Amino acid sequence: MTFEDRIIYLARDSFCMGDDVMAPNMRSFTWRDGDHDSENDIYGIIEQYLGVNLPDFYWRGYANGEMIVDVNIHSDALTFTREIRLVETWQELLRASGTIYFCHQKYENRELLPITIDRSEYFTYEESEEILMKNGLNHITRSKRRTG
Repeated sequence: MTFEDRIIYLARDSFCMGDDVMAPNMRSFTWRDGDHDSENDIYGIIEQYLGVNLPDFYWRGYANGEMIVDVNIHSDALTFTREIRLVETWQELLRASGTIYFCHQKYENRELLPITIDRSEYFTYEESEEILMKNGLNHITRSKRRTG
């Protein structure tokens, strides 16, 4: 099977003031598009990006403002669970945008997350590339969306 390695950018809302200072709110990853295992690859990328240290939130990812993925993170003293649900057209959406922008709500408020977001709320591929190159880092410490 043929595949193409693509650079993709993941960015997210901050979830608290301290997160604004230290969080990796944007990172780049290599996604192996077209490989028989590309769904597992994107799961791994999302898991690596959102990590295990985030509080219990329901995250929704958008590609060009369209919903691409929902991620439910829950932990307690003994367990950690993460559920990732991609929309059926996730590959086409990711190929077209090259970015996923995550917004969040507490689990009990997840229905407040919209199906689409406005262009002013996410970074384009070009903006993401410029930000990371300008900072010479694989992450930035600011979020485009204002929270709270």
